[in-house]
Formats: sequence, structure tokens, C-alpha cells
Amino acid sequence: MDRKLILFSVVIPFLVINPVSHAIQARSDKEQPQTVVSGTAVQSVVPVQAQSQVGSNSQAASATNSAFNPLGPNVMCSFLPRDFLECKEPIDHRNNDSAKNEKGYGCLHFGGSNYEDVEHTKVQCTVYTDIDCYGARTFFRDGVPCVRYTDHYFVTTLIYSMLLGFLGMDRFCLGQTGTAVGKLLTMGGVGVWWIIDVILLITNNLLPEDGSNWNPYV
Repeated sequence: MDRKLILFSVVIPFLVINPVSHAIQARSDKEQPQTVVSGTAVQSVVPVQAQSQVGSNSQAASATNSAFNPLGPNVMCSFLPRDFLECKEPIDHRNNDSAKNEKGYGCLHFGGSNYEDVEHTKVQCTVYTDIDCYGARTFFRDGVPCVRYTDHYFVTTLIYSMLLGFLGMDRFCLGQTGTAVGKLLTMGGVGVWWIIDVILLITNNLLPEDGSNWNPYV
């Protein structure tokens, strides 16, 4: 009885392991490159499955190499500050809502002293040629304020208003020619209009006629 048990314990594992080893060997032979002899030339044939795996791996590697590397030397072109870009001026639609809706961007009006009073839009920017960056070099940048500056200075206009306001010089400087002539003819509204315009300037309620902001540079 003991001999039979020993015999079964030796034979059964051999019968189970032998087919499995043959299957593994057949699979490995299938995946290995095969050598074909044609005349004097010897060619190595790679299975189709292996070729597809090699092709997919190379495509993945190339895609990885072409992807943006945040730790690399180049930054995204759209992340560059304004000093490295040449941006166009915001488009003035002059309160034309239909033109802005058709274009998709632009300004209906310019000016505004407080942030909530200033309209914002997007403009087209291009990276300078000597700047190296990653991505498209021409793109739209959003959040550009609809603000423009001309030759209107607050301090200069205030001095004109305080010293020569009775002659309408402050309104002449702001481009308000009609009211400036009326102020000149009435000698500053007998002094009342003169004082009112000084108060309006200080409270930022008397602004340039063209809708531009006060020039911050003297």
C-alpha cells in the first residue's frame, strides 16, 4: 500500500507539469524571432504581435517626448509676461453690441476709474522672435482692460482748473469745447461754475471727452 502511494505521488505531478512546460515552451518559441534562410541571405522574422508592441511603444515614447515638460527650460508661450509679447490694442466697437457679438471680443466703451467699472476683453498677442518658448507663438490673451491713455494729465488739468478755470481752460484741455466756450463767455459762470468744476475734477467726475484715462506718467 505504501508503495502504491509513493508511485502515485511521483507519477501524477509528472503528468501535470509536463503538458504545462510544453505549452510554455511553445508560447516562448512563437514569440521569439525566427530565422529564415533564403539562398545565402539570412533574415530574422519578428512575430506580428511583437512588431505591433514595438510600434506602439515607439509612438508612446515620441508622444511623451513631444509633450510639454513643466520642468524643462521652456515655458508655455501663453504664460509669458506682457514684456515678452507684442499685443494688439483692444478693438473699439463704440457701444455696438451686435459688432461685439459677431466678433466675439472687443470693447463697447473705454475708461473707468474703479475695477468694476472697467470692461475687459481679449487681444491677440505674438511672442517676440528672439524669445524661446513652448506652444503656439500667436494666441489670444484674456482679461485685458479696455483702457487707453492720451495726453490728459490730472495734475495739469487741476492746475488749469484752479488758476484759469474762469476762462474754461480745464474744459478746453479735456476736449469739451462746447462747454468750455460757454464757461469762457460767462467768466466761469460768475465763479460758481469755476468752483464746481474744481470739485468735479477732485471727485473724478470730470473726465476727458474721448473716454481715455488719466495718463499715469508725467
